[in-house]
Amino acid sequence: MLAGAASIALAANTVYAAEAPAAPAADTAPGEIVVTAQRRAERLQDVPLAVSAIGGEQMAKGGFQKLTDLQYQVSGVQFGSSPNDSGFRLRGVGTAGGFASSSEQNVGTVVDNVVIPFGNPVGALGDIERVEALKGPQGTQFGKNASSGVINITTARPKIGQFFGKANISYGSLNEVNAGLSLNVPVSANSALAMYGFYRRNDGFLWNATLNKMWGGETSFGGRAKFLWDASDDVTVFIAGDYSRTTGVGPGQLWTLNAVPSFANPLMAARFGNLTSLGITPGFNNTTSAENTDGFTSQTNYGASVEIGKKLGDYTLTSITAYRGYIQGAQNFGIDGSSVTVFQAQQGSVHNAFLSQELRLSSPSDGRFVYTTGVYASRRKTGNPGDVNRAQLMPANPFSAFYVNISGGQSNTQTRSDSIAAFIDGKFKVNDHIAVLGGFRYQYDWVDASFMSTIDPAYAPGSVVNGAFVVPYAASPLLTGSTKKGGWAGKAGLEYKVDRDLMFFATVARGYLGPTVSFSGLTGTRTNVNPQTVRDIAFGVKSQLFNRAVTFNANVFFDKYTNLQTSVFNGTEFLTENAGGFEAKGFEFDASWRVSKAFSLRGGFTYSDTKFTDYVTACPNVVKAGYSCYNLTVNGSTTSVVQAAGEPLSGAPKISFTLSADTRVPLNDRVMFDASANVYYRSRVQYDVANAISYQPGYYTIGLNTGIGDAEGKWHLGLFVRNLLDRRFHASVIGLPFADAGGEVNWLTREGRRTIGVSAEMKF
Repeated sequence: MLAGAASIALAANTVYAAEAPAAPAADTAPGEIVVTAQRRAERLQDVPLAVSAIGGEQMAKGGFQKLTDLQYQVSGVQFGSSPNDSGFRLRGVGTAGGFASSSEQNVGTVVDNVVIPFGNPVGALGDIERVEALKGPQGTQFGKNASSGVINITTARPKIGQFFGKANISYGSLNEVNAGLSLNVPVSANSALAMYGFYRRNDGFLWNATLNKMWGGETSFGGRAKFLWDASDDVTVFIAGDYSRTTGVGPGQLWTLNAVPSFANPLMAARFGNLTSLGITPGFNNTTSAENTDGFTSQTNYGASVEIGKKLGDYTLTSITAYRGYIQGAQNFGIDGSSVTVFQAQQGSVHNAFLSQELRLSSPSDGRFVYTTGVYASRRKTGNPGDVNRAQLMPANPFSAFYVNISGGQSNTQTRSDSIAAFIDGKFKVNDHIAVLGGFRYQYDWVDASFMSTIDPAYAPGSVVNGAFVVPYAASPLLTGSTKKGGWAGKAGLEYKVDRDLMFFATVARGYLGPTVSFSGLTGTRTNVNPQTVRDIAFGVKSQLFNRAVTFNANVFFDKYTNLQTSVFNGTEFLTENAGGFEAKGFEFDASWRVSKAFSLRGGFTYSDTKFTDYVTACPNVVKAGYSCYNLTVNGSTTSVVQAAGEPLSGAPKISFTLSADTRVPLNDRVMFDASANVYYRSRVQYDVANAISYQPGYYTIGLNTGIGDAEGKWHLGLFVRNLLDRRFHASVIGLPFADAGGEVNWLTREGRRTIGVSAEMKF
């Protein structure tokens, strides 16, 4: 594990780890959390890292239903659903999105010890035991996809010799239905099977006035099965498999017009002059689309893993073999924001596959030198020969209707990335109070990418389609690119433990994200992306006071990135590229107060000041005051660019905080009353560097949950509200493509509106 600093909000209930070697859980106090942030079970207060953790039941108490809702309960965590703000973010830094064929993650996702490079294998919270947010570089144990942090998820393992189950269902606004069923079944005296299935759906929330149709509806279903076998006193086998599928009504780009360009250009007036007649008023609160191209989406996640643990005396040898598959289903979309066809795309399915093997050795936890060492290998493949994209542009419509095939017909992009690594991470206990921290990982990456296109028979050169002429074009010959390079990640630090309730630590860490060659999915634009490195300096404290009723953990951090891998919109699509320099610095704290057995408070605060120190990127449509664009010619091609030094990272809030309260009191000997409330705040965010109008104001949300249940937890009935005050916020606000300066779109999200619902749960 690499360092960050220390931060944690303790959940109301103790959460226990399910991995070997086990920590001395008997030494935990009520309300404490046991985590596996360093690949071994430890009391959270003993881990010299910036790690926040929350139990699955605690998340569900707030009425939340998905893993991505973690952002509303842990400060410093965000989740983006748009290409330039895709995946999890920690301290403002996250995954480079876009339609690039080989984008890697800055913030990794790990489920039951398996690195997840794409998709979301956790479709519901039903069998989640604990989620940990590890902030700062975590590359020594978790690899190249953890240069900015890790979301580490632990699901409940089967329990041998026990039969039990749980069923839950809820109903809310927009006909939202969420149902789940879990079972734990003993198979033999030394084995057990755990199964979980879920179903979730909701109606749409974005009205398309041109198509007279509601967009944004979604249906998800899936399941997970896990088998645990204690083969002997020394050998344990854990096998897991999962499958989930999500389908959406409408395109993935759920856009509405925030602002329109000037009508001084007759073409803009012709495209957007009918908005009033459609009942559309552009603005931040606009929830009606004028788009005339219908759309649909689907995603399929599946995978399996086998974990074998073998005790070698006091040591544990662990082998983890895993396969992951992800299919981004065929899509149809138009991203011009108009009732006039300007752009349309027909993206075929994109297949992703990932195979990994890890072998690691863990020392006993009670020795002077405590360490984990191992080797790791993986292969990732994106795109199959039959995965094709098609896109057409009608640049003069409605004045002159003709098609320009910007994808070169039917384009195909494929990438293969191979990686091997060796690592060691641990600490040396100088005495009972002082320990020296250290870790090192060396990895080598090979990346091969290709792009080609063939003539699209539906839009053949020189043909007439729907009364419009298709401008002649030529198919693209096979283009290839490759890169290979080795790099390292590491950490060094000191831990000073005053006593069981007070610890200080300081660390210096280096994160590394390997190079790649990227061909964009629509036009095949190639970018050579250099390795990204980050230097993280952190100082932290972990403390418990008043007989451990109060926990306060805090840290300060200073991160400096070189060649940050990020994404930029070039007017047609998002491309992955390097920023020359980037810095993030700030502080964060998490605290909890167990006021009584019946009442507790939790909260967290993150201040992260991010800025580019050197970043030459595409000139935005509306340039901020103090910035100016200029022409840059490279290889005979001239592009308007801007030096964005001083600008914050896209999608990165400077301030975020969470605050929650929980109470549980008896109504009589058999029935308990419970209630919880949570507040989440995120400050102003910019989504396009140096753009004067691509931003979202700060906002806060309030969630409430209350109910009654059996004193022994056998049943529960509840009421919940998410986003109580119906605060409007979006996934992003970005420039309108294929339009003059001044056009902006809102990228809507389901969470940006109030949800009221009821829930029921039964355990047996």
